[in-house]
Amino acid sequence: MNTPYAKRVAEKFREAQNYLKTNGFSRSTKHLLEDIENSVEK
Repeated sequence: MNTPYAKRVAEKFREAQNYLKTNGFSRSTKHLLEDIENSVEK
């Protein structure tokens, strides 16, 4: 994931993940990241 778009998506994902964790949504968000990475690779 080296493209500027992919970096922005990853940054937004981290922000969203941190937001969810601080608000009590600590379920696995790793699957969402994997889905994003898989869609970028295609």
